[in-house]
Amino acid sequence: MDVFDWMFIISGFIFFVSMISALLLMANNKMKTVKIFGLILAVLMLPIIAILINYIVIGKDLRLIIYLVLILSYLMAELLLDMVFKVDFRSKTSTHVPYIILEWAAAFSFLFGTLSLDITIGWIMAFFIWTFIGALVYYIIKRRKNK
Repeated sequence: MDVFDWMFIISGFIFFVSMISALLLMANNKMKTVKIFGLILAVLMLPIIAILINYIVIGKDLRLIIYLVLILSYLMAELLLDMVFKVDFRSKTSTHVPYIILEWAAAFSFLFGTLSLDITIGWIMAFFIWTFIGALVYYIIKRRKNK
């Protein structure tokens, strides 16, 4: 594994820690703090772009390039919708569902990309997916209790 492979793995860990933290903070109505993790996700685009360019130049497996494009698409959607245009896309199902699909495509891209680079670290990344799902369930339960 080279430096860019490690950048991909570390980016995956940062992605999941940010997503899990944001869900837990939203569940506890700490919306100002959630914005910090949105900024972290926006900055995460920089190493992902560098990794994508490197993987294209050295001719890495097409699957890894597709994973990076999906991840980058999600991060760009997050940046544009939440920070630049400040669109309330979560209130309507017709706009929220495509966003969720893209979010999970990015999450599983980190998982499958990491698994293809190193099986052991891939299993650690799988733990983060399950933790992400747990945080999502906690958020949904907490939100329904408050309604």
